[in-house]
Amino acid sequence: MKVLVTGAAGHMATLAMPGLEGRHDLRLTDLRTPAHVPAGATFHPMSLLDANDAEMAALFRGVETVIHSAYIPSAERDVYSLLPPQIDRFEAEFNNIRMAQRVYRCALESGVKRILVVSSNHAADWYEHAQVHQRRRDMVYPSDLPLSDNFYGWAKASYELLAYPYACGVFGRQIEMVMLRIGSPYPLDVSRFEPDAQPPASGLTRPSGRAAFKRALGAYLSERDCAALFRSALEAKLVLPEEAVPWVIAYGISDNTRAFWSLETARRVLGYSPQDDSEVVYADAVRRLLMTGGTGASGRLGATGD
Repeated sequence: MKVLVTGAAGHMATLAMPGLEGRHDLRLTDLRTPAHVPAGATFHPMSLLDANDAEMAALFRGVETVIHSAYIPSAERDVYSLLPPQIDRFEAEFNNIRMAQRVYRCALESGVKRILVVSSNHAADWYEHAQVHQRRRDMVYPSDLPLSDNFYGWAKASYELLAYPYACGVFGRQIEMVMLRIGSPYPLDVSRFEPDAQPPASGLTRPSGRAAFKRALGAYLSERDCAALFRSALEAKLVLPEEAVPWVIAYGISDNTRAFWSLETARRVLGYSPQDDSEVVYADAVRRLLMTGGTGASGRLGATGD
């Protein structure tokens, strides 16, 4: 397939690329050149908000599938950061919604068949902050209402809902829309969870200490599984009921023992089969931090104050 990857220099696209190289005709775009441009791929520097209609039409011409991972940050990468305050992030996040709309519409007009949207677990992170950490529930499902308590997550939920009319076909034809709610696609910095470590400043409800380590184990997405997730989401025939709207929300994490986001949709609809488990990858740290006495050591999930 001819695949357009937006935000190609970003972290998510970089992790996705090994699952796509040598399998598809890749067209990459971003404001800056990716550190690695696969052999045979083409790179087109562009602002998806500022490019004119002719430039956008040329970028999308002949494309069959889009991976939309472009993102305009409001400040630091950490969604929990106090700088700037959450209340001041609306305009930056609203621009991300406008960018998603432009991508969706260009895809519609260009004949694109499927769009993979890099969404986030934060699209429904209210459940985590208000219920999982308080041990009021063990699992968050893709079918739960997309509820977030911050503008970053609100914007991601808005991408997802914005995609639904395009999947319904009300604009003349259906586009298959796959929303990937990515967990934490970074190696764990175990030093952050040591007993004497200082938790980062946070404007949101956030666990610390052992509870934070449990949360990190549940959210983990390995590089190998991330590449496999994107490959499955790109290539799989969607396993949906007959006449179902081709609009899919799937969480993206590894096969973690302590998972609190359900992988059922990713497995059943996309054929995703993760190979890694943070409990095994970080077994030494699990034994040292969670199995050697102290309060809060028991339990699969963390709780605020553990």
